[in-house]
Amino acid sequence: MDINQLRAFITVAHTKNLTQAAEKLFLSQPAVSAQIKALEADVGTTLFTRTNSGMTLTRAGEVLLPEAEELLQHKHRLETFAQTLSENYVCHARLGLIHPIFPAKVSRLTRSLTRREPNIQLHIQYGMSGEILSRILAKRLHGGFFLGSLDQRTLQSIPLEHIAYSLICHTDDEKSLRSGLPRSLNGYTWIEMSGVSGSHKNLQQFWHRHKLTPKKQIICDYPQAIIGLAADGIGLAMVPKHSAQAAQRQGSPIALIDEFEQQLPLHFVYLDEYGQDPALQLMRDAVLEVWDGAEAV
Repeated sequence: MDINQLRAFITVAHTKNLTQAAEKLFLSQPAVSAQIKALEADVGTTLFTRTNSGMTLTRAGEVLLPEAEELLQHKHRLETFAQTLSENYVCHARLGLIHPIFPAKVSRLTRSLTRREPNIQLHIQYGMSGEILSRILAKRLHGGFFLGSLDQRTLQSIPLEHIAYSLICHTDDEKSLRSGLPRSLNGYTWIEMSGVSGSHKNLQQFWHRHKLTPKKQIICDYPQAIIGLAADGIGLAMVPKHSAQAAQRQGSPIALIDEFEQQLPLHFVYLDEYGQDPALQLMRDAVLEVWDGAEAV
C-alpha cells in the first residue's frame, strides 16, 4: 500500500468514475485501475462495486475512505510544516475570487491578509464559481469563493452572505416590459453567463418558475460587458445589484426591475486537506473578519 494508491482510491471514491478520476490525477485510466486493484490486493478485499453507471464503494471501501483521507491530510500538514523550517520560507497564499463580490470587500480582505502576515505572497485568481471550485479540487488554490448551493464531501464551506441580483434592461424598454410581466420577458434577448457561473443555475430556475422560454440568448462571461450590452439595448440580464447601481450612478441607461430581485448565497470554500495549512488559516481568519462573524458549517 502506498500513497499514490490511496490518492487514486480517494479520487475514484469521490468521482465514482474511473475516467474522471484519471483526468483529475493526470494519469491514464488503466493506470488508475491498476492502482485500485493493487490496493484491493493489499487490503485483501474489494473496495468498489463496478457497474455500468460507475464505481460504488463497498462496505469495506466506506470504512477505509475516512482513514485514507485523514492520512493524506496528515501528509499535507507534514509537508507544509517542513517548508516552514527553511530560513527563506515565504507563505504563498492562492485565493480564488469571483466578480459578484463587492470590490470594497476584496480590498478589505487583502488588507487583512497582509496585516496578519506582512511577508505573505498573495496570488489572486479571478474566475466563475465553477472554475474556482475546479481549481480548489485540483489543489491549485488554497481556497476561494462560490456562489450558490454546494454539497461536496471533501469541502468545507463557510456561509458569508446573500448577494442580491437584479433584472436589468435599457431604460427605453422599461415601460413596455413592465406592462406585461412576467410574459413580456419572453420577447427579449437574454444575456447570460455560461454554465460554470454561479448565477447560471439560478437564472434557469427563474425561467422555469415564471414559465419563461426565451427565444434567444447571448452567452457572455464578462460581467461588465453584460451590463454594457444591456445598456446598449441588446437584451435583458440578471446581474449583481450593486454592479447595476454603480453603472446607473455612472450614467448607464439601465433600469432595475425590482420585482424580480434574487438572493444568491455566497460561500468561502476549501478542501478538508488544507484545513491546517497556514495559508488557508490566514485566509479563513481574514474572510471571517471581513464578513463579520460568519460561522463554518
